Amino acid sequence: MGDNRQSETQFGLASCPDPDQTLMESFEHLTAEARRRSLVDTLSGAPETSELWLFAYGSLIWRPCFTVQSRLKGVLHGYERRFCVYTVEARGTPELPGLGLGLEPAPRLCQGVLLSIPQRDRDQALTALWVREMLTAVYQPRWLTVETETEPLKALAFVVDPGHRQYAGHLTEETQAGLIRSARGKLGTCREYLASTVDALADAGIDDPYLAGLLARVDG
Repeated sequence: MGDNRQSETQFGLASCPDPDQTLMESFEHLTAEARRRSLVDTLSGAPETSELWLFAYGSLIWRPCFTVQSRLKGVLHGYERRFCVYTVEARGTPELPGLGLGLEPAPRLCQGVLLSIPQRDRDQALTALWVREMLTAVYQPRWLTVETETEPLKALAFVVDPGHRQYAGHLTEETQAGLIRSARGKLGTCREYLASTVDALADAGIDDPYLAGLLARVDG
């Protein structure tokens, strides 16, 4: 997930192993019109509630691109958070690609943070969110049911598209750590992105052994 206007939208090399491919062969930005259509299509399925919730599982937790009205800890069943998206601008380069987080189906659960978007800011917030997360089509916006301490809520989540060329697939943790350790892009190092996410989850009372273990590998 992204951490500025274009930011952590994990630009990336496709899931090809050769980082020497040219950038434009590796991914394609969505046009402004395609991005607008995606937003309109997504909103057509939005729940009819006064509050709109976003399920944040990465950098949106610690660097949202809109005013957050309230936060709740949430649990999403049937999905997992993984470093599975190549990044060659935000947190890496074509020569030394990094990895970004993606949400993908799995027989597990993912703990994250639900962010409430105020009604008065909805249009501006969603436009900024789409510019950030939908720079390419590596993510698919979906409405998913997220459990909270009091009730289930329908929330917007950005799920990785395994058919997109930025998708890195299921790399070993050793390979993930190697890429994260070496990569640096326009927004800083890939290691900073991982560490900031671990810290933000901890602040929310969430322990993610996978991310903590990966950070230990990177620093080991």
